[in-house]
Amino acid sequence: MSVRASGVNFRDVMTVLGMYPGEPLPLGLEAAGVVTEVGRGVDGFAVGDRVMGLCEGGFASEVVVDHRMWSRFPGSWSFAEAATVPVTFLTAWYGLRDLGRLVEGESVLVHSAAGGVGMAAVQLAREWGAVVYGTCGPVKRGFVEALGVAPERVASSRDTGFAERFGRVDVVLNSLAGEFVDASRGLLGEGGRFVEMGKTDLRDPGEFPGVEYRSFDLLEAGPVRIREMFTELLPLFEDGSLTPLPVSTWDIRRCSEALRFMSQARHVGKIVVTVPRAFDPDAPVLVTGGTGGVGAHLVRHLVSAWGARHVVVASRRGLDAPGAADLVADHDGAVTVTACDVTDQDSLTALLGAHPDLQGVVHAAGTVDDGVLGSLTADRVRALLAPKADAAELLDQATRTHDLSFFVGFSSSAGVLGAPGQAGYASANATLDAVALRRRQRGLPGQSLAWGLWADTGMAGDLTDTDRRRLAEQGFPPLTADQALGLFDQATRRPEALLVPLRVDPRRLGAAAPPLLRDLAGPVRRTATTTAPAPDTSTLVRQLAGLSPAEAAERLTELAVDRASAVLGHDGTRRVQPDEAFADLGFDSLLAVEFRNGLNAATGLTLPATVTFDHPTPRAVGRALLAELDLDGVPSTSALLAQLDRIDAAVDALGADESGRAALAARLHALAERLTTPDTEAGAAGAVGVGDRIADASADELADLLSEEFGIS
Repeated sequence: MSVRASGVNFRDVMTVLGMYPGEPLPLGLEAAGVVTEVGRGVDGFAVGDRVMGLCEGGFASEVVVDHRMWSRFPGSWSFAEAATVPVTFLTAWYGLRDLGRLVEGESVLVHSAAGGVGMAAVQLAREWGAVVYGTCGPVKRGFVEALGVAPERVASSRDTGFAERFGRVDVVLNSLAGEFVDASRGLLGEGGRFVEMGKTDLRDPGEFPGVEYRSFDLLEAGPVRIREMFTELLPLFEDGSLTPLPVSTWDIRRCSEALRFMSQARHVGKIVVTVPRAFDPDAPVLVTGGTGGVGAHLVRHLVSAWGARHVVVASRRGLDAPGAADLVADHDGAVTVTACDVTDQDSLTALLGAHPDLQGVVHAAGTVDDGVLGSLTADRVRALLAPKADAAELLDQATRTHDLSFFVGFSSSAGVLGAPGQAGYASANATLDAVALRRRQRGLPGQSLAWGLWADTGMAGDLTDTDRRRLAEQGFPPLTADQALGLFDQATRRPEALLVPLRVDPRRLGAAAPPLLRDLAGPVRRTATTTAPAPDTSTLVRQLAGLSPAEAAERLTELAVDRASAVLGHDGTRRVQPDEAFADLGFDSLLAVEFRNGLNAATGLTLPATVTFDHPTPRAVGRALLAELDLDGVPSTSALLAQLDRIDAAVDALGADESGRAALAARLHALAERLTTPDTEAGAAGAVGVGDRIADASADELADLLSEEFGIS
């Protein structure tokens, strides 16, 4: 039997601690998995059956078992759920029914009722019509009450107060020791049955006059009786009378953590270790978003490096998708491209129905739509969530009963580290991360890889050389395809539900590194750039206060030009011009946020991330900064800004060629500066009046105005 999950029992903990009485046995008393071979004389089982049962050494990838102690389980269960059943329900059944002879109308005290056997015993006793009392840790009593035990019949297992609260009982199913054994004995009347399953405090039956005392081990029931109990249990599970236990899971590569957790009695229900299925080159693998970019690299890697002979690529457009035909042609029948919208449940169900032996899923589909938080709309968020998060949810639901070797989501480091201007994209990827974690918690294969940038493909394929250089200078050079695929191979051999394959240059991270990476940042290099003091905003304000409004606006325009050139990675040979539009310069949401942050640091303001959208050129930003600063000693700033806006609007309306408009604008700005001085507001009022005349003037009228009124030709 190929193991997929194995239940952890207290005997395993006692064994590794050297506390188990008698000869220690290999770890793992029970498991669930798939039949791989059947010996002669075995009836009722066939290769491929999903089964659960008892074994020795179940913490393994494969075991040889006695078929009489095994059973099929309902098709809606996961292997982890199935692994919660054999020891717990068989032990409870044998202890209560065979040894305790519990019948309808009798009462039973179940100690550790929130543990594995305890929760199974509560379910069985209530199914048989018994009155149930239970003890548990104080924080766990809600779980026992949820099984149907009345609150007045639940007590703490931390003290012996239950002996005073509860009346007489017919049967005690015990797992406690010391004074708890004596207190429990006191609740039994003549003919009572004390059934000891914990075996940490064995007593002489002579200490229990008038009471039948039995300690037991499940295996003493024998294979024939175990098979009979399975036969009686299965219909109760199939009709919903009984349910598998709450389960906490660990990958078997983290088995020591699971044993430590059980030793601290922190769990409710059952602890299970899961065993990854070995990769089968002949079983199909599903890749979403695999016709281009990152997905296409992965498909080729699965065929060439993993030896996969059947990769199914799901694409909304099928073979009409760009790159789809090449993928199929290049791999000689190993790759199939199928038209399937993985955000549509019916379409996905049909695809998976055609591949019942599916062994792996890589969800690489997704889309990017950069935008700061304030620019997001419901439609934009929905469009981001659908191919990444919604599709992951549907894939999760549709494959829960498949025997998968792996379920890998291609996420983004934006969801883990944060990324300016990518709020919607980050949330979609964080949701994918959560789907993978939830699958692991349920004992299913699940892993999310929160990638950094791949070079020349995926999101990086849309970046300019300047963008790539900027990211590298910030400490995040992109991964080559070979590096990324190597990390994919390493990640899929690890037990973590979330990993971040990211190329980081610690020397360049600096103080601006994301919080999760700041411990990686190397020492700041002592250069003229890095050792320069932070901008003194008070000094900047004093400098501006000594200028005329036009001069102050020009100084702030220069600041905006400097910051824009810096974020674009210009090295001095190329400089942004004051009237160049940010959109034409290639500014996206990420650059806009970086630009905004630089201005905030220089001015002490708190500007919105939409500053480049609200003010489309460095000159417009400079004027907006002047208005925001509202400098003391600079009169009529708002009047001057209004005048300058009128001038630019009038110049734009003239329809002259670009150089002519720029020359005329410069002359009009000079005019405004002459009309407005730091020590008078009258000139500013006059400038506003001139602006009113300019707004409706034709080109000829503007020329006359400049010449006649102000001597400017």
